[in-house]
Amino acid sequence: MSYGQTPAAHGGSVAFDRAAGYYDQTRGLPPEVAERIADQIDRVTGVGSRLLEIGVGTGRISLPLHRRGRPMVGIDLSAPMLGQYRAKAAAERLPAPAVMRADAIRLPFEDRSFGGVIEVHVLHLIPGWREALAEVHRVIAPGGVLVTARRLWERREGRGPRSMARLRHRAILTEWGLRPARIGVRGEDDLVGALTAIGGRIEELESVSWQEAETWAENLEILERRVWSEAWRVPEDPWQEAVRRLRADLREEGVDLQAPILVDRHVDLAAIRF
Repeated sequence: MSYGQTPAAHGGSVAFDRAAGYYDQTRGLPPEVAERIADQIDRVTGVGSRLLEIGVGTGRISLPLHRRGRPMVGIDLSAPMLGQYRAKAAAERLPAPAVMRADAIRLPFEDRSFGGVIEVHVLHLIPGWREALAEVHRVIAPGGVLVTARRLWERREGRGPRSMARLRHRAILTEWGLRPARIGVRGEDDLVGALTAIGGRIEELESVSWQEAETWAENLEILERRVWSEAWRVPEDPWQEAVRRLRADLREEGVDLQAPILVDRHVDLAAIRF
């Protein structure tokens, strides 16, 4: 697979066509974690309500709900990502998921169509994220709920090689004046403020936590492959030069690149009721 191409985009939003083949290996959740997230969504939305997930991708969040027979629809900009979701459902002999290629800032649904909407790690990829929230608000029925991921990067990524490799690599690029600008929602305060402004009442949900073993070696290799979406907006040569410098710095510091390190990770969700 080539990693030098420009990312697919739609109206400035980032589509993950190029990531479809490796998305689940780099962003996937352990099965028991995905089920615990589904439990929380069931609890706050009610098991009979019709759901929409924006940025459904390969079904990372929706597939466990689809297995439970939840009535739901998913939209995504990337046809290859949706193809991966369909293939996974078919492999489990599940009915084909109701998914379509669509833009979150122009949802192709009638007003008040859904009892709940799911958004997990998507709004940072959408320049018009406030428009997307307005669309979410429009399609949620009275008394419905938006289940969204909180913007707590350190808790989500942990403090191990996965997060530290990205942070240190980003620091090198910033030193060279090459840090890519953020295109979507910037953080927790921005999101909370926008949700409150459109009448949302925010309820924090119990954190879903787990541990994973990571190594510096595997995460340097992930950086070299330009897997993360922030890589797609930086030229190839300086990106790779920054990886080489980081690798040299770690060796100079005496870091064992192959040693597994156990890292705490979390998915923190909130329910916003309208």
